[in-house]
Amino acid sequence: MAMDDSYAAGSELVLQMEASDETESTVLRRAVAALGQFAGEGFQPKGARSTRFLNGEGEAMTVALTHPAHSALNSWVHVSLGDFEPDGVGTIFLTVHLDEPGDVLKQEWEMAVALTSQLVAGLSPSLAHLTAWHLDGDGEIYPSKRLRPGSNLPEEFGPWTYISGKGLTDQVRVRLAALPAYASQALGDGWLVRAVENPGAEPTEQFRDALRALDTEPITYRAARLAAA
Repeated sequence: MAMDDSYAAGSELVLQMEASDETESTVLRRAVAALGQFAGEGFQPKGARSTRFLNGEGEAMTVALTHPAHSALNSWVHVSLGDFEPDGVGTIFLTVHLDEPGDVLKQEWEMAVALTSQLVAGLSPSLAHLTAWHLDGDGEIYPSKRLRPGSNLPEEFGPWTYISGKGLTDQVRVRLAALPAYASQALGDGWLVRAVENPGAEPTEQFRDALRALDTEPITYRAARLAAA
């Protein structure tokens, strides 16, 4: 990694909202509240627009936040709304970008792992993918959200993938627990498969083979997009 490379780490969370009458703005405010604290301190809105929105005024698609531990001007955390479909399925995005000395990707990743875990606890998504990317890269960032009809597992896993919902049967849990991943364990009401410790690492061939065998159609691994275009 070159010294002037710039990265971000972030997550996409799929929410099942069919039985809820919450507005998208309410969901966004709830997502920001779910972040709680990081390193013992809370987040602050960055800019007048985010401040007004979190005070209950108007609507927004993205809330910009700052944190005392990373106070550089170009360091920020964004929580954003994705698409919300008529069937009640919606997405929330978390993005962490830090302008810090040293291994900035490691710092971004550690913060994004902590915050995504808190979002999972607060929002109860059916699926969440956490990954990282080079800001000057090209191509898809997140693994696919499409589910295999047989197993109800996503057709792609990434560095950090969380699954919940009706498809997560005891049998599926046993098969996920057997994956030779960095970590594969229960998290809240669902299951977390952390393929690698950090986004720059590659999973083993044994992991890839076991992942492909989870469904009658192969499930694949999408690595973090860390190369510049």
